[in-house]
Amino acid sequence: MSKPLVALLLCLAALALSLSGCEAIDKARMRILGVTVDQPEPETAEWVIKQALLAASDKDEERGWANFQKLLHTSERTTNALRGWYQGNWPRMRHQANLYLDSQGRFVLRDFKVQQNEGIDYFVENKIRDLPTPCSVYIDHNNNNLWRIKRCSL
Repeated sequence: MSKPLVALLLCLAALALSLSGCEAIDKARMRILGVTVDQPEPETAEWVIKQALLAASDKDEERGWANFQKLLHTSERTTNALRGWYQGNWPRMRHQANLYLDSQGRFVLRDFKVQQNEGIDYFVENKIRDLPTPCSVYIDHNNNNLWRIKRCSL
């Protein structure tokens, strides 16, 4: 696709999104082209998602689970919540991690929504599905204000 065509598509998408300035262009670019996350800064929201995918793809399931738990928001670390993650989301994440990570450990973000209560809903590109998969990362005030996973369907 030519650069002028991409620029036109980005402008049209920005108008359609009814956002202002750079935010509209960035969001439109993300939706159309995606943003590849390679080496995010430690403890950023994107870093947390990457670490979760790396934990899920760890060949040593016990070590992966231990690493993944550290990435969960305090509200997700109750006994019942951890049981739900371990029995539901965790096996699915382990089975599907390769659908999100490429051979260099990168993944592609297709969209995001900023939540009012200090969270971001990211939408991660899946290699075999048309729709990206949501993963919500929130600031954990009970854990040094670090970004941590609250919901994730990877």
